[in-house]
Amino acid sequence: MNYENMKFPRKNMSPSQKQFIRERMQRRQVPITYMHRLFQIAAAAVLLLGVGLFSVYLANESGKSGEQTYTIDLPQGMAILKGEKGLVFKQGERTVGGAVPSSAEEKQRIESSPGIFEDKEIANLAYPAERLLQHVKTMTAVQTYHYFLELEDGTLVRVYFHTPYITEEQADEAIKTFRAGG
Repeated sequence: MNYENMKFPRKNMSPSQKQFIRERMQRRQVPITYMHRLFQIAAAAVLLLGVGLFSVYLANESGKSGEQTYTIDLPQGMAILKGEKGLVFKQGERTVGGAVPSSAEEKQRIESSPGIFEDKEIANLAYPAERLLQHVKTMTAVQTYHYFLELEDGTLVRVYFHTPYITEEQADEAIKTFRAGG
């Protein structure tokens, strides 16, 4: 079908018809009243206030979680996973250590448990530290090196490594890289 040669009917309106349509359209438009404008401003203010309060809430929640974060460089082949209370060190599927918040009571409990071979202060670390060597002899570990580090705010962190998966030298090198942030 060739549309170029087709003629479509054309409707011409008189000026009075055009004026009549124009007036009808203007009457249908709702004028913006003072109350309507006030409602628009109030709705925008409530929306902005809600967005602002929500963003302040999110900022406070992310900043005040109270959860201490730790970083440490482990020997090759070991991974760091976030655990329920701190970090978990994994070698394949096996847990070979971790870093968790601690307390003086927990430290005292471990010190008084049987199998403690060594209890010594460790120098040259970012935090004052004490190392306990505990003989555990379980299916997964023979000994555990417990490092109790006292952070700037006075809280204790226990970083521990199980042998035979990590040697004393590897544990000493790793603990030198331990940092707490938060």
